[in-house]
Amino acid sequence: MSRPLFFYVKGEHIGVVPGIEEYVEFFLSDQMVGLGGTLEGAGLIPAPAEETAEVLATFKEGKALTAADVN
Repeated sequence: MSRPLFFYVKGEHIGVVPGIEEYVEFFLSDQMVGLGGTLEGAGLIPAPAEETAEVLATFKEGKALTAADVN
């Protein structure tokens, strides 16, 4: 059994909460979620790189992303 790991960022916090953009970029980095990254070291299975890149690009564009967009 498996299920994806989601975390959510409130749109109204972007540009207001210091460091939130950097945190999202760090959390979606290969260092964290890529092959051999921190989350894999903790026993999670990395998402495909294309999926992670899509989520990060969508965040940088300031668009909302739903679970249906990445499944």
